[in-house]
Amino acid sequence: MTNTMLTQKERSYLEDALEMENFCISKYNVYADQCQDPDLKDIMFSISKNKRQHANRIKQLLGKSVNTYQ
Repeated sequence: MTNTMLTQKERSYLEDALEMENFCISKYNVYADQCQDPDLKDIMFSISKNKRQHANRIKQLLGKSVNTYQ
């Protein structure tokens, strides 16, 4: 699916999803920074990384450039 094939409604849904993924990324990073338990900290960072992959995929669908840092 490319940018030109998206309807305005689809584009709007993807923009909303991207916003939510970015919100989750920042929240999980904050939670990870606050964790004292190393295993729990790793889980939080892992979830954040997974959310970053979701956000990058949504950006690809929207035709936006993707940050390569994880």
